[in-house]
Amino acid sequence: MARLSTTGSTRWFSPEGLRTARLMMYLLLSLVLMAMDQREQYVPRIRSAIGAMLEPVYHLAGLPSRVAGAVSDLSRSRAELAAENQAQADTILLQSAAVQQMQSLQQENQRLRAMLAATEGRDFEFRFAELVQVNLDPFSHKIMIDRGASDGVFAGQAVLDGAGVIGQVSDVGLHLSEVLLISDPDHALPVQLTRTGLRTVAYGTGETAWLLLPNVPLQADVRPGDLLVTSGLGDRFPPGFPVAEVINIDRDSGETFAEVRARPLAALDRGREVLLVVQREAPSQPAAPAAPDADQAEQDSPETAAEDRP
Repeated sequence: MARLSTTGSTRWFSPEGLRTARLMMYLLLSLVLMAMDQREQYVPRIRSAIGAMLEPVYHLAGLPSRVAGAVSDLSRSRAELAAENQAQADTILLQSAAVQQMQSLQQENQRLRAMLAATEGRDFEFRFAELVQVNLDPFSHKIMIDRGASDGVFAGQAVLDGAGVIGQVSDVGLHLSEVLLISDPDHALPVQLTRTGLRTVAYGTGETAWLLLPNVPLQADVRPGDLLVTSGLGDRFPPGFPVAEVINIDRDSGETFAEVRARPLAALDRGREVLLVVQREAPSQPAAPAAPDADQAEQDSPETAAEDRP
């Protein structure tokens, strides 16, 4: 019996017995844990605690990937924003240029309308011309226009804009002409006050803002705001075209003449289109039939015809 007992205990402590005992212990522990989890919900708590302890590890492990993604998104966003800003800036620039062009066209339309209005009721023909060069040297106020001898331009031809007289053609080329402005120091223009009919001469001062009338009698009836028009004297400027508006009158009791300053009505330093004045030709009258001479009348008379018959 002792031998059997020894043999049995030896069997339990053999490696196979130990493995069997460990398996049974695990099964028993599993049953106990299942029973405890069923009643007290220990396993979810343990799992939650373990997850809470391992959460920083997860965040730390994913930090490089998130940082790389954020840097990539930031660089892409900055590039997209820069491209979008550039596109918007280009659009704004194009729209601004379009608006400026529209304003320029509107102003040009207004100037052309004013020119057409200035030609109404005039017994003259007018031809449009555009400025190609401006010279506002203090001692020489001249402009260049794109019309010449091939267009019928001639020296001394009056040049206007929609508001008043600009000057006269001083030099004519084949396709270009030079115009001397009324503000040139060497230019003199016969004018007349529309209110009183007083005739005088307006001289250029070298400034586009002023004309000088130095030969106005001291007691002449001249007032600020009076309109000066061309008088028609001198055979250069047709009568009745606006020239300037009286601004200032200096009457010195010790002088014989008053010094009058006037502001030109034409845009001497701003306009781009001008009008060339052309004298309209009078319509030709049909020639009257010539009267028959006496000899021919005598031959054609009835008495003569009767005498010639046999």
